[in-house]
This record gives sequence, structure tokens and C-alpha cells, in this order.
Amino acid sequence: MKNRFPYLIIFLLITALIITGCADINQPDKRPEGQEQQPAASPEPSPEPTPSPGTDQEGENTETQEPEESEATPAPEETAEAAAELKALLPERKGYKWVYNGFAEYGHEIILEEIKEEDGKVIYVTDGEVFDMSDGESDRDFSLSVQFTVDSESLIQEKTGEMMMDLFDKIELIQAPLKEGHSWTQTVKGQDGEETTLKCTIEKIEEDDGKKVYTVFYEEEDGPYYEKRVIKEGIGVIGFTRLYITEEEYENYEMSYWLYEEASGYDK
Repeated sequence: MKNRFPYLIIFLLITALIITGCADINQPDKRPEGQEQQPAASPEPSPEPTPSPGTDQEGENTETQEPEESEATPAPEETAEAAAELKALLPERKGYKWVYNGFAEYGHEIILEEIKEEDGKVIYVTDGEVFDMSDGESDRDFSLSVQFTVDSESLIQEKTGEMMMDLFDKIELIQAPLKEGHSWTQTVKGQDGEETTLKCTIEKIEEDDGKKVYTVFYEEEDGPYYEKRVIKEGIGVIGFTRLYITEEEYENYEMSYWLYEEASGYDK
């Protein structure tokens, strides 16, 4: 009996230790009073990118586009002034007669029959003829009519007559602004219907008897052809020159006509 007693004591000690350990496991987490257990922190979301100015949330450009600036429209007073300057290039009333002489006994005359206004334009209607140097032996038609039209931008000439020296049936003689160095381009048609592009320039402006005189040069963009006109206030064209294109084996040369002042003007 005495030999078993020590073993009994050891057994009881082990049993007590086991019971104590189990009790600790089942006890709740002991924290200082007033301090609660904090839940685990969830990861913070990444910040969304800030859209740049002029874009929406999808990144599309929403910035308002500024309209392109168009060419400035002339003010009404500038338009009226240009039209007045262009009208001043022609006679102020009907009955004016132009008589021209020129190269190789060429000549023609026209008389201002009517001045009328249509759709904001001033139209000058003339009638005349090219001089028949054959004394009636030619079967060609020498009748001639020329119409001048003035609008807010230009002075335009339109001719009907196969014998007139001018090559193009319709051409812009001069364009506003009436300033030295002003240039523009225009497309014209010859008697055969072929189109030609001319670069036109007001080469110089002079004065004669208190009247402005304009020299205008017209040059073919893709060829050798050219024309030149001298235009005087109160009269119109007082001189015309153009290049005559010959066959390849011959040399080109100039043809001209000019105003015969003594025979031109109003009847005295």
C-alpha cells in the first residue's frame, strides 16, 4: 500500500494540470477593461484617377472646339466705297463714244447706249463695230457689242463680236481693292471654249489730268500668254496689249490698240 501512494500522488497532479489547461482554452480573450477587439482592417481601395480638363469619365474629349475664323466680311461702307470707285472708272451717262486704233490698221468703235441697274449691279450696254479694212470684200461679221458690269468687287467686260482684238468673251478687267500690287486669279474661256487661268495684278497707279490711271497685267499661269490694259477714270480702257501666239516655227509678237482721244467722248 505504501508503495502505491507515490504513484497516486503523481496521477492526481497530472489530472489537475490537464483540467486547468482545458479551462484556459475555453476562456474568452482577456483584454483590459473598456478595450474591445477591433476587426481586421480591410485594404483601402485605390484612388480613381482624376479626369483631365476637357475629358469625361471615359476619357473622351469633351472640350468645346472653337470655330475656325472665316475671312472677314467687308463692312457695308467698304463695299459701297469699292462699288463707287469701280463705277468711277466708266462714263457717268450714256452717249459716250469710244474710238480705238491699233496694230495693222485695226480699229473699232462703240457707243454707250444704256446704263441700268439689276440685282445691285450697274450694267453699261454699248453697240458698235470693228472697222472693215477690206472695203466690204470680207464676208466676216464686223458687228460688235460690249457690256460692262460693275458690282461691289469688280468691273467685268463681256463682248459679242468675232472680229474684236480681245481674245476672251468675258473677263474681269479689274478687281477691288484698287490698290497697287493687288492681285487675284480668274478662269476665262477662249473662242474655242478652252479654259485659261490668269493671274492678274494691278501693277501701277498713276494720275493724268487729275484722274487715276490703272495698269493691269494678266498672265497665263501655265503658259506664255499675257495681256495688259490701261484703265482711266471716267473713260474705261484706254489701251490694250496682248501676246499673239504663232506657229512653233515663228516668233510670238504683241498686238495692241489704244484710245483715239480726239474722236472719243460725248458729242460736242
